[in-house]
Amino acid sequence: MKKSLLNATTSTRHGVAGALRLPTPSPQDVQQQAVPSDGAPVRRRLLLGAALAAPFIGTVPRRAYADKYPSRSIRVILPGPAGGIIDIAGRAIADSMQTELGQLWMIDPRPGANGIVAGQAFLAAPPDGYTLYLTVSGHVVLNLLLKAPFDPMADFKPIAMIGVNATLLCVPPTSPVNTVAEFVDYAKKNPGKLNYLNSGNGTSTHLIPEQLKIKYGIDVTSIFYKGWPPGVQDLLAGRLDIGVVAATLAVPHITAGKLKAIATIGPERLKEAPDVPTLSEQGLSDIEIRSSLPLLGRADLPDAIVTQLNEAVAVSLSDPETRKRLAITYIQPTPMTPAATASALQSEHQKLSGLIKRLGITADGT
Repeated sequence: MKKSLLNATTSTRHGVAGALRLPTPSPQDVQQQAVPSDGAPVRRRLLLGAALAAPFIGTVPRRAYADKYPSRSIRVILPGPAGGIIDIAGRAIADSMQTELGQLWMIDPRPGANGIVAGQAFLAAPPDGYTLYLTVSGHVVLNLLLKAPFDPMADFKPIAMIGVNATLLCVPPTSPVNTVAEFVDYAKKNPGKLNYLNSGNGTSTHLIPEQLKIKYGIDVTSIFYKGWPPGVQDLLAGRLDIGVVAATLAVPHITAGKLKAIATIGPERLKEAPDVPTLSEQGLSDIEIRSSLPLLGRADLPDAIVTQLNEAVAVSLSDPETRKRLAITYIQPTPMTPAATASALQSEHQKLSGLIKRLGITADGT
């Protein structure tokens, strides 16, 4: 069942991509077109056309004419809402991907059912490279958390890794807690009264709070949202008590005093939040989960297309403007080969599946 991810070296709704299908000319049409109406020899016409086209060839992105793929727009489906971290990452690399591939890079957010809606839409498209899937690493254990109609490992082929997302553990500004230890103490004094933001089962927003619950025996309720943006709004309003939030969404609110961070999830503190210690500094390195952003294709996507897309991503991630956009959103570019991406996701699968079993989380996500 895991073959497609382990052995990886490495489709579009026609209405979305706007692809134009031209009718195939008949032999009669071809014969008629071979003789110009003014009687000019075909050879002279071809030579004239080539001469006129020559000055413009250098302006066409190299992949637009060097390969048959891609010949039309590429749609990238994501299992999160517009404005969420996956959407932000997909748009951050869009310009450079379009330049490298010579075709539009179209982002198509499909939030709902914890990734099942997006996954089904993606797998319904043909494996021709014109529909891709950008997600978070928690995707690999989706079938352990929900009754998914597909296998997140066997049905998808790794293409490339975009980067790793920085996150913060946050509480409302009115919360009496300032550290993880204080939150644990507060939760023990208010059993069953607190809740946390869960933007996706199997992600850090779900598994970090669940680990805190098991580790310290606290009772905090999971509140599920279709992505970060709507959940962050409730966290700001005080309707939620704690949540793991992408740094790109959290930092502006922290700076404005509308949100309070009690831990940085990552190897070091953020320069924009230097007073917020890491989980490791608070003795909680064992519960840390960092979310990566893999680009996937269907399991039967041809390796040649996988290689071409991987090379385009590598070029994109080396582009100074793209790196600047990713840095602004606190995403660390992490270019990998298809094989390395597959290995990273396999490791993530082993880690998260073991954690899910230890936590006793069942296929309904509880």
